Amino acid sequence: MAIRNLVAEKVFDCYNTAVATPDELAGWYAASWNERDPAKRRELLDSACSPGIRFLQQGWEHEVVGIDALDKTIAEFQAGWPEGVDVRVELTTPVDSHHGFGRGGFVWIFGEDRGYGTDFAELGDDGKMKTIVVFGDPGPPPAATP
Repeated sequence: MAIRNLVAEKVFDCYNTAVATPDELAGWYAASWNERDPAKRRELLDSACSPGIRFLQQGWEHEVVGIDALDKTIAEFQAGWPEGVDVRVELTTPVDSHHGFGRGGFVWIFGEDRGYGTDFAELGDDGKMKTIVVFGDPGPPPAATP
């Protein structure tokens, strides 16, 4: 009887667990790069990323694997931000997704300077990002035509 109830609870949980949209995942992930509070940053990463997340940045010779390592990478990146300069990342496009993959544009704002790029992501079985591949772009995304 106890096993039957446990199975029933798991099936019930499966149907009541909301799966985040690609835009929600991208928003939480981008917010994690802006968040200075370690506990809040970790909560954002846990919401957006699978535990074994792989992060690959164009120009880096290594990959970052796991939420702990990604959290540490973000904290180290933030530590290099100049004091008194507005530094943040913003999404520049909605996420375009299909078949468990997605891409979206972003801009890093460093005071008056801008750095544009595109993230490509693969979703895991848990509905969260399991791989993020980052490419730099030469400029802002093209404006939409009416």
